Amino acid sequence: MRNLALLAHPVLACGLIFWIWWQYSWRKKSTLLSGEERKKALAQHEKMGNKLVWATFIVILVAFIGRAIAGWRTNGDIFSEIWPTNLHGFMGPLGFILLVVLAKLGKQTKSARIAGEKFTHLKLKHGRAADFIIVIAIIHAFLGFLYLFSVLG
Repeated sequence: MRNLALLAHPVLACGLIFWIWWQYSWRKKSTLLSGEERKKALAQHEKMGNKLVWATFIVILVAFIGRAIAGWRTNGDIFSEIWPTNLHGFMGPLGFILLVVLAKLGKQTKSARIAGEKFTHLKLKHGRAADFIIVIAIIHAFLGFLYLFSVLG
């Protein structure tokens, strides 16, 4: 039971990493599309960006619930293992905060575009933030993979 609770997070996180990469690939796709097709793809990108933030929150919540269950099963105390004790654990909530900032930049870009204002600088910031989050996500996933050996071993 303890191991199943702890494995729920990495299983969901694998799907989330794939989704983040798919969302990130918009930067390349956007240069290949034009007209109505690009508008539809952009609307899809914006819609999925909002859903991605919520999905990330759920995956992080599952991690905390898994740690609480592990603490309860091991020590009889849900708080004994819930707090992050390594770099992987601290990076999750930090990465989520950065993802929220990324989504906010995306919404500001959309608002400026709709209002007819200049939005190139916001679009650039949004793209650079996405670059940074991709790097953080890859490091976080690698550290999580290594962490699995210590948790399940």
